[in-house]
Amino acid sequence: MLNKKFIATALALATAAGLLATEISEAVLARVGTDTVITSYDVRVQAAQLESKLPPKMDSRKRMEAVAEIRSNVLDEMIVTELVWLDFQSLRGRIPMDIVQSRIDRLIQSEAGSDEDRFRDMLHRENMTYNEFVEKVKKQLAVEMLLYDRTRRNIFVTDKQIDEYFALHRPEFTTNVRHHLLAILLPQEGDWRETFDTLKARIRAGEDFASLAKAFSKGANAEEGGDLGWMESMNPALAKAVDSLKVGECNEEPVLVGSNAYLVKLVGKEGGELPELTPELRQRIKKAIENEISAERLEEYKKTLMTKYPVRRY
Repeated sequence: MLNKKFIATALALATAAGLLATEISEAVLARVGTDTVITSYDVRVQAAQLESKLPPKMDSRKRMEAVAEIRSNVLDEMIVTELVWLDFQSLRGRIPMDIVQSRIDRLIQSEAGSDEDRFRDMLHRENMTYNEFVEKVKKQLAVEMLLYDRTRRNIFVTDKQIDEYFALHRPEFTTNVRHHLLAILLPQEGDWRETFDTLKARIRAGEDFASLAKAFSKGANAEEGGDLGWMESMNPALAKAVDSLKVGECNEEPVLVGSNAYLVKLVGKEGGELPELTPELRQRIKKAIENEISAERLEEYKKTLMTKYPVRRY
């Protein structure tokens, strides 16, 4: 889905990063329509905030790959922004000046503490006139408003759609399962299998699992009766064995993990329930459906724009 931070104009990103437009000649990456070019410098300015959020100690190769992906995505979004702007102009759209002024006031307040003279000085230092600034704000608002009109206006979600979504996405809403386990760890050496079978027989005869764990387990939790506590995740082999157990049962065959064998007892299980479809949950699902519909509309709108206006990548 189109992210709003990508469709902000050069102004919104540049003011935040202190990088208002400068006349720099760099490689042209794309041409939109007949007059608009997007350069590598434009992309770097737009991508600056996203790149600054990459982990500082990231592996150099992974960083290069991440930066390349960010800039590729930013270029895509910049192309869409220019296409939407062309479409707005073709429709002879207009943004009411009171809306423009409201956005300008918020930007000045954010960047210069509502001091317009100080803000004008900031623009001057970055070789931008106040009129150019206003035009950028108008463009930003035009893109936002037309995108909203084409992708989010008149989306109506019915109760039936919510019910169907809930039924179709049950795993997403099911609460996490937790297991409470006791375990006896036996290194796979010597007569470990005989020990395992003997312990199984004694447990079947009614002996206390925790007491046997204290006496025989080589695990770190032996003194606590092999108590592993409540676990939401575990080794895949152990998880497979535990999934087949009912509370109070032990595994029939050893669970082999590395060089160790486990005899476990499931003493508790909770979670895995489907919550009630409350008004709050219905609202969450409604938002999810709206977002899906909006994303589909956006893709269709982008296809339409690509056929209406020429786009060249270099």
